[in-house]
Amino acid sequence: MGVDEWAWRRGHRYGTIFVDLATHRVVDLLPERSAATVAAWLAQHPTITVVCRDRSSLYADGIRQGAPEAVQVVDRLHLVDNLREAVEAFLRNHRVLSRPPQHAQPRR
Repeated sequence: MGVDEWAWRRGHRYGTIFVDLATHRVVDLLPERSAATVAAWLAQHPTITVVCRDRSSLYADGIRQGAPEAVQVVDRLHLVDNLREAVEAFLRNHRVLSRPPQHAQPRR
């Protein structure tokens, strides 16, 4: 099962969408984005064992409350984004290693 936010009206009102990732079909649309709403929905669907989500702590909390036995996985987009952020942070912290030598002598 995939869970994410979606916009009723971009920038003003967001809800939660549940998608069956095996069939790529919308299962349900919730009118708001809250851990309590996600937890209540998941509690009503006890057969869900894996939930794919973004990095939202709100959804993580809702999943922990409503489906404590479910495995939480990150979606591909956010996995790549996490990797990009980690590489950028590493390079920022190791700038000296990423700079070319200032006075390199040409090889003969």
